[in-house]
Amino acid sequence: MLLKAFVIVALLHIIYAEDKSQCGTIESDFAPCVPKDRANALFKQCCQQYAPEGCQELCQYESDEITARNLLMQSIKSEKCDLKHMGAVLFCASQNQDNRKCCEHLNMADAKLGVGNRCLRFCDPAGEGINTISRNDVTCLFNWNVLMYCHHSGIPEE
Repeated sequence: MLLKAFVIVALLHIIYAEDKSQCGTIESDFAPCVPKDRANALFKQCCQQYAPEGCQELCQYESDEITARNLLMQSIKSEKCDLKHMGAVLFCASQNQDNRKCCEHLNMADAKLGVGNRCLRFCDPAGEGINTISRNDVTCLFNWNVLMYCHHSGIPEE
């Protein structure tokens, strides 16, 4: 279900890419306003300040489902990036923006996930605060690509 929604969003992103006035809004399915290379540079710059060295690989707006999931799993399994640092990585990804509307739009609060609204806190790490990660959060992290897409889409145009 999330994959279908994400594919539709990706296609709409291509369609609306030319019209920047709607970027980052529900009207464009939250198509990002800032090019990915510029967004990644901002993300990495923040991570260099706030996230440990082992988490630096996660500091990219990877929105491909499999690639994003593998990147996250590799970082965690190799013990390079402890889960306790996810709050810092997500804070940097969000660029201090509240991206819950995008996450809701992409079904991160869907009842099918079985965790209620819990995942929405990952979409507003500055406001919500992510002090601990529990088993219930695995579902949220499993949708890392959606989190990265929404955080990328939330970066305001300059």
